[in-house]
Amino acid sequence: MTKYTMDFKLSVIQHYLTGHSYHSTANAFGIKRSIVQNWVSLYQTHGIDGIRTRTSKTIYSPEFKHSAVLQLLFGKSMPTVATELNISSPSVLHQWLKAYQTHGIMGLTSKPKGRQSMLKTNQASQTSKPDEQKTHAELIAELQHLRMELDVLKKLEALERQQRKSKSSPRKSQ
Repeated sequence: MTKYTMDFKLSVIQHYLTGHSYHSTANAFGIKRSIVQNWVSLYQTHGIDGIRTRTSKTIYSPEFKHSAVLQLLFGKSMPTVATELNISSPSVLHQWLKAYQTHGIMGLTSKPKGRQSMLKTNQASQTSKPDEQKTHAELIAELQHLRMELDVLKKLEALERQQRKSKSSPRKSQ
């Protein structure tokens, strides 16, 4: 649920456009003056789509981020750039600027979320070479890995057996 409905935003914008100041409009609706300025600016630049609540996260290309950061570096304000480029919030621009200043253009590329999958490394090691072409050290490492895997499976089997046994035998009441 959004904090402000579309009807509320439109009534705030209409109130301002009828000749009231940002300050009086903000006081009349009980919101911050900067919110009124932001909504009016978005509405005047992009129409009703500018104030529409976004249902999904917008993904921006590194080139788009770079052009936005360059505008900031050439002296434009964050709210102005955010409004012109229809970016949801100036804080997004602040994050891009910070990433650009610390990591350069590579800081603006999207990074995968979450933990890396371990499956890829296991598959690569299993299909690398046939056994005849492996060195002695590689064969020993593979043997140790397989022994550990076998130990884990044995332990799992023992735990399952113990659970089945405890479920089948009734407990004595004390």
